Amino acid sequence: MSRDVVKSAARVIHVLEYFDDVRRAATVSEIAEHHDWPLSSTSVLMRSLVTLGYLDYEPATRTYMPTTRVALLGNWIQANLFKDGQLMHLMEWLSEQTGETVVVAARNGLGAHYIQVLQATNPMRMVVRLGTVRPLCWSGSGWMLLSTMDDDTIRKLAQRHNADVAPGNSAIPGRRIDIPRLIEVIADVRARGYAFSANQVTANGGLIAMLLPTAPGDKPLVIGLAGLTNVLEANLDRYVAVMRDGIARHIG
Repeated sequence: MSRDVVKSAARVIHVLEYFDDVRRAATVSEIAEHHDWPLSSTSVLMRSLVTLGYLDYEPATRTYMPTTRVALLGNWIQANLFKDGQLMHLMEWLSEQTGETVVVAARNGLGAHYIQVLQATNPMRMVVRLGTVRPLCWSGSGWMLLSTMDDDTIRKLAQRHNADVAPGNSAIPGRRIDIPRLIEVIADVRARGYAFSANQVTANGGLIAMLLPTAPGDKPLVIGLAGLTNVLEANLDRYVAVMRDGIARHIG
């Protein structure tokens, strides 16, 4: 965990993200075991969230569940996408059509942060954790986010990335970026309207990414299909068509 993150704050977020991932009630022991936390401190944290109104506790089953208050947090942000469950309907539709893992990513510093994940239903699949961060400069979701920026901004971000991965600096893991080559990649992404990365971050894994329509002033969001590289390559044209159709149907 980064030294810049307060442990107690991080644990609250991890608890809420856990519920968003499993989508069911859970016990203290489940949450403690999943995160490798002490049972006693996890129990104190969960009781605190109940007191604050963010979790409900069911004594009969000894389980916790997020309250409506959690659902209402941030519902004013990018309301055009999140109202009436449009984005979730799109993710579920893409899952039904492809069986692949569906992710939504937003920029977070030099990373593309997965803020929503719907796990794959295919027998052979790639599991992606909610909250995963991919490098902005060498991932499909990152390339798609960079495509919304001008080339000078992209160069500056790539320079920052290279400074962070310089020998002796472990701020972020990764490799140095060939900046002229990155500019070419982003130009190609803009022309195609989608990004396809294969084996960039995960061996034998890839992502097909597209921008979601957003209102003026909203931050860019990307939706992607994550899966095994050979499956994505074999279905690239179909998946791209399905994603375009899905965005038109559910977001407009």
